[in-house]
Amino acid sequence: MAFKQWWVVPGPEGGKNELRRVDDRLPAASEVRVKIKASSVNRGELMSRALMVSTNPKVKPMPAGIEFAGLIDCIGANVDDWAEGDRVMARATACHAEYTLVEATALMKIPTGLSFESAAAIPNVFVTAHDAMVTQAEIQPQDSVLITAGSSGVGSAAIQIARHLGAKHIIATTRSSQKADRLKQLGATEVIDTTDPKWPEQVFDITTGINVVIDQVGGDLFADCLKTMAVRGRYVTVGRNAGSHSNLNLDLVAKQRLSLIGVTFRTRTKHEALACSTSFARDLLPAFDSGILKPVVDKTFALDELELAHRYMQSNQQIGKIVLVP
Repeated sequence: MAFKQWWVVPGPEGGKNELRRVDDRLPAASEVRVKIKASSVNRGELMSRALMVSTNPKVKPMPAGIEFAGLIDCIGANVDDWAEGDRVMARATACHAEYTLVEATALMKIPTGLSFESAAAIPNVFVTAHDAMVTQAEIQPQDSVLITAGSSGVGSAAIQIARHLGAKHIIATTRSSQKADRLKQLGATEVIDTTDPKWPEQVFDITTGINVVIDQVGGDLFADCLKTMAVRGRYVTVGRNAGSHSNLNLDLVAKQRLSLIGVTFRTRTKHEALACSTSFARDLLPAFDSGILKPVVDKTFALDELELAHRYMQSNQQIGKIVLVP
């Protein structure tokens, strides 16, 4: 049996999407094969394309997609906790496809009542947001939290987690005032437009200082985020959509005794990445079963429409996740 699978292949100006038909194979020991019912698109996939130039001999084609929801189709040896037909989701590889193979230890049960499309919007962004806020920043009840790019996948997840954990102020940033009402529905107590040059002053007036910054933007916004922070604040850089370089006021860092924390899955081992998913499942999966936390799906596209999904993401219109369905 052969099935559809998207790959990223090196090109003269960066990586290009290529839809292939690949041969199926049975799961190895400790693996399962999953029939994918939905998978999500992530902005990091677009940003990594720029590095995949064909003039770099170290760059090789790679399968696309890092999260899915689906049904277990076949089980390898030594897998005791799962059965064929189980509804599962996970952070994995090669997920923009009709089938994928995944380590059984990476699987999470789809929360009660969720569709596959909704479940596919959970694994990457909620695991990332939980790692940033809970494990790294050690958010506490009554903390004031600033979440940049609040309408992004990680942003919409972080807003809900902050609300669930009892943050006092949950301030989401956006460059589009039209998104404010939806962000407040998710749990933001305030929405700030960062096109206003005085936005850091507005944040400080509301909170008298931010305890935790969860930043997906970076670039020039980094310096302004630091201006909003309270003494012993924790700044976590999750994404750098506006660029990886910025000015750093070291005197401000010292005076406020700030902690600057960088997170990525690129330098984590398989064991470390799995630990992030396990911690998320332990702490937050019950909140999906009860409906306290909800995945946010903005729009769905057919699996064959990956290019259209990427263009829609680049338009910055979405709130939450963009999902592919076979």
